[in-house]
Amino acid sequence: MPRPICADCGMHRNICVCEACAPVPNRTRMSVLQHPTEVGHPKGTARILGQCLARLELFTGDTPEDFREAGFETDTVTGSSALLFPGPGSDTLESSDLSHIDHWIILDGTWRKAARILHQNPVLAALPRFHFASPPASAYAIRKAPGSHHLATAEAVAYLLTVVEPDLDTRPISRAMHTLVDKQFAQIPARLHQHYQ
Repeated sequence: MPRPICADCGMHRNICVCEACAPVPNRTRMSVLQHPTEVGHPKGTARILGQCLARLELFTGDTPEDFREAGFETDTVTGSSALLFPGPGSDTLESSDLSHIDHWIILDGTWRKAARILHQNPVLAALPRFHFASPPASAYAIRKAPGSHHLATAEAVAYLLTVVEPDLDTRPISRAMHTLVDKQFAQIPARLHQHYQ
């Protein structure tokens, strides 16, 4: 018997969250650079952004050559682009003048693999770089993060949009995130739930 796979996201119906997604008409261009190991990952959250955001580009790879082949020309990234990634030299998003930025680049992968993308792409490392000073608490209990203040990709983009487009309703992303977590927990025996808290 064939597995019930969603034609839109490619996930099993048990963990598909397409029905929970709703349009978020963002005006700001968002480019997600996704590490290859995240493609098709059942706990990945970039698929939520793909279902919700009006302006989103998703490119897979980890080297400049990979991204060029995927259609993302790192050599042509302009001064109006910025990178959302914490680290040395990054500025606080909430207290910075962001009026000149119309294109945000977000790295999707484990923290180690996202850092690898940054390391291998000097053009990205040279961009203005920002981090969150006071992000909301993450609901992403199904995957390990370096600390409680770290967000999943979809959560990070949703919070970024609340800062740069304060009139935008990003709640559909949050609802889809909660649905993803609930569906993933439903696949885990109850006795093991305590390991994810």
